[in-house]
Amino acid sequence: MTEPSPPYRIVAVTLDLIPHCWDLRLRALRDHPEAFGQPYEEAARLTPDEVRQGFATFWDFEQNRTFAAIDGNGTVVGMTGVAGHYRPKMRHRMDIWGVYVAPEHRGHGLASRLLQAAIGHARQCEGVLQLHLQVVSTNLAAMRSYERAGFVRWGRMPRADIVDGQALDNDFMVLMLDAPAEPGTVAPEGTHQ
Repeated sequence: MTEPSPPYRIVAVTLDLIPHCWDLRLRALRDHPEAFGQPYEEAARLTPDEVRQGFATFWDFEQNRTFAAIDGNGTVVGMTGVAGHYRPKMRHRMDIWGVYVAPEHRGHGLASRLLQAAIGHARQCEGVLQLHLQVVSTNLAAMRSYERAGFVRWGRMPRADIVDGQALDNDFMVLMLDAPAEPGTVAPEGTHQ
């Protein structure tokens, strides 16, 4: 008999969650440098005030939102963000960024639930027609997760990043939001749908 999944909830990140989300982000950057554009060393140098400023000016700014997966003990175990563009000719699109679930909490559908929260938020943003993301081309599990959420690959950037001397390609993916929301999409706590 398999153990039941622990109860998880998906919430919009608020200021009180930032220290916990930042710890998880640092872990993601340290353990998986190939998956993220921001280097761990750069992020680790940020002061708590700079992290809070980043929250106020990017993570939760205008249409931007960040979502966290929280386990039954109140621990942040996953997160992702969705960010818009300020230029008028680009306001019809948003970007998914920072998708990460701690390895010991994978297999419970959290990446999917986080993506659905971000997609649901983007659908509520006036004038947003599409969501974009980049994923390292060798991360097949992440690509499958994005494809299950409806994203399709539209291109590849060769040598997008060089990590530890190894050139890594990034695949570009897009989700057109013109189609109606998937049945069963649920808004995360603290948001409306």
